[in-house]
Amino acid sequence: MDHLKKYITEINDYPKKGIVFKDLNPIYKEPKAWKELMFPLQNLISTKKPDYIAGIESRGFISASALAFKLEIGLITIRKPNKLPGEVIGTNYKLEYGEDRLEIQQNIIEKDSKILLFDDLLATGGTAGAAGKLIKKAGGNLIGYAFLVELTELKGRENLDSNLLVETLIKY
Repeated sequence: MDHLKKYITEINDYPKKGIVFKDLNPIYKEPKAWKELMFPLQNLISTKKPDYIAGIESRGFISASALAFKLEIGLITIRKPNKLPGEVIGTNYKLEYGEDRLEIQQNIIEKDSKILLFDDLLATGGTAGAAGKLIKKAGGNLIGYAFLVELTELKGRENLDSNLLVETLIKY
């Protein structure tokens, strides 16, 4: 999958000074490149037989939606604060460049349903780790994590449940 790195643009000092942002938008505009990423994920995820894919706002929604549609399973959205209607469950967490909060609708997850968590990029693992805890707090059975890109030097896997699948396709 390393040949697909040519579609990933690096933007220095975004969203804050010292961060090198990996922009995946060029992959999404190239159907062949996106398809090449999605098929291995689709095959891997289908073997785990999740009831739902949970996508993290906002870039995680793009591929999570496509995968859920293709696999004919439900999509659960994990959002930033004040974006969801009704009662929510939330958790605060640290980012590589600050702090943030994630929320999920209180009754969206059926107890013990199998959920695979998806996001576009694994960096420090703070966001995905918090989202995983949120899924469990809401009553779901987190069965694994999938990402398009992993920044290995940030050791994000260390902040995820080591007993679960962690799949990434492109590593930096």
